[in-house]
Amino acid sequence: MDIAATTLRSPATPTPATTTPALPNPEAADKVAKEFEAMLVGQLMESMFAGMRESPLFGGGGPAEKPWRSMMLQEYGKAIAESGTLGIGRMTHDEIARLYASQAEQRS
Repeated sequence: MDIAATTLRSPATPTPATTTPALPNPEAADKVAKEFEAMLVGQLMESMFAGMRESPLFGGGGPAEKPWRSMMLQEYGKAIAESGTLGIGRMTHDEIARLYASQAEQRS
């Protein structure tokens, strides 16, 4: 996807939140938006869990806990993104749609 630097600026008149411009491939935009939200939430959870010590009471404390914790937090991020409760994926999808509409206007 080629996005010119000029399309990253906000338009003078923002598009209403109720209308989403047509995308060439809305399923791909949905997938990318959910993947972005999952990655972002996973990274936020990594920061949140960074200060926690391992505990042998919960099966942890071994040398392999750190990589497994990272994978677990990535899966938590995917589950949260799939539920759509945070709305980050929806906002990302709308921004992708706005960029496509802006590019279409420039080509016309």
